[in-house]
Amino acid sequence: MRSSRTGPRHEGPVMCVARYQQVADSIRGQIADGTLSAGDRLPTEPELVDEYAVSRLTVRHALDVLQAEGLVEKFHGRGTFVRRPPQRVAYVSACSDGLPQPQAENVEIETYVRPGSVLAEAPLTALMQVERGTELAEYLYFSRRDKRPYSLARIHVPLDLAELLDTPTARLPWGAEIPHGLQAAGVRLAHITERVTTRPPTQDEADHLNLPAGATVLEVERTSVDDRGRVVEGAQLVAPQDRIEVVFSKALPGSEGGDLR
Repeated sequence: MRSSRTGPRHEGPVMCVARYQQVADSIRGQIADGTLSAGDRLPTEPELVDEYAVSRLTVRHALDVLQAEGLVEKFHGRGTFVRRPPQRVAYVSACSDGLPQPQAENVEIETYVRPGSVLAEAPLTALMQVERGTELAEYLYFSRRDKRPYSLARIHVPLDLAELLDTPTARLPWGAEIPHGLQAAGVRLAHITERVTTRPPTQDEADHLNLPAGATVLEVERTSVDDRGRVVEGAQLVAPQDRIEVVFSKALPGSEGGDLR
């Protein structure tokens, strides 16, 4: 006699979706169907707790997921907003022909100049090829677009050369006016080197640029060297990788204004 099994039968695997995923799916769907538009403020965490009948920790986990996906962004003291699709700003190489022009509209630049207040430490000592503790002028460029942080640039110049420069106007978010200003002041540049890499942001960069955990930034490290082999300018330019592109343009010998990108 064949025995029979008792108990419930399950057809296929049982799928269990975590509550934070359900909350994230719901908000994601509202963004996709237009119920929530770019720039809209999401309900507060307590409001979301009541709406979805979940814990505050579950709500925060859901919002973290959406932020990591680039769908929302959090601003301390203001709340969580549906993220506007980013528009890339072009970093135009300082080696390009002529003074590079801003490549984006409505880029508001705030500039802080702190000459004589920076003592070189690693890795700045290697960038500028100076001894630890050497005083350097520092130019901090912080750019915003549509009132949102977009890029951060720290540019260093030896103090004796900084005295030759006019006050930076912050016309260019990458501070290309600094090496061009040194040339105008009579410093003979022999070459400019630009190294482009991607990496995780430092905590200071993440705070300035309002970046979520797991974000990646694109860094352009620029050094300008004079005809005596001295590093006269060192720049570290950082922006989230979805907000920047690097453009190199140079007229070729024998061409009539043609360029190679």
